Amino acid sequence: MRLIFTQNIGEEIRDLFLTTAFVLPPKVKKDLIEAIDKEPSPLGRSILERLAQNSEISPKAFLPLCQDTGLAQVRLDIGQEVVLAGAPLDQAVQDGARAAYYTAYLRKSACWPISRLNLGDNIPVSLETVIVPGDKLLIRTLAKGGGCDNRSHFESLTPTIGRQGVIDSVVKAISQAGPNACPPYYAGVSIGGSFESAPRLARLALMEILEPHFPSEEEALLGEEILAAINASGVGPMGLGGRVTMLGVRVKISPSHIASLPLAINLCCHSFRCGRVEL
Repeated sequence: MRLIFTQNIGEEIRDLFLTTAFVLPPKVKKDLIEAIDKEPSPLGRSILERLAQNSEISPKAFLPLCQDTGLAQVRLDIGQEVVLAGAPLDQAVQDGARAAYYTAYLRKSACWPISRLNLGDNIPVSLETVIVPGDKLLIRTLAKGGGCDNRSHFESLTPTIGRQGVIDSVVKAISQAGPNACPPYYAGVSIGGSFESAPRLARLALMEILEPHFPSEEEALLGEEILAAINASGVGPMGLGGRVTMLGVRVKISPSHIASLPLAINLCCHSFRCGRVEL
């Protein structure tokens, strides 16, 4: 058994949100730089160069990567041999995220949905907890902008649509998103599961793009096909035309009901503010 204090979890969450608001993950910076050479459009190349430049300026000037600093999302993979002590876990998570947004004066975007009254602290965090084997606790954070969330997608496909039909449905959803979620994008795609599980798996797939995780051969091949098809759509950087619409795709496939074929797409812009730490 291993003892972990919830206060430590909250502090790690605070630090992850503080870091990811200003520092683009190394893989994303690498993808942006490599995309410049792949983009045939002069305007597209100029946009990608500006995005890469922005990623260099942000941490030095202590200016957020984007003015929309997102809503806070957290996933905790808790080992079944871990014992939690201290304040209630949910309270520690909420306090950690709140502290990050206050400390760095990040924009607080959480509001009441009907009145649109801003809540003033960017809380509550969207929290998912999963029990896994072992005595470790893995924290993942994601600061998701409004445009990305608005253009993320769920639909129940006709079960007979087939492999190409699934690919076409993903390409259609991304093409319809167009410039509205600030391409070039990353996407987590979940195929199968249920109405409840597909969006959760799509978010996990998105988070795993930055991790040393290896999908199955079927998932990897489907991801490559989807990436190629989206980049042939012509949407391009910031939706102004070109080849580089998508920087990365991760697919997760799970069993579904014989009458169902859920498809969930968790879309994220080039400001991929995803963090990870293991306790």
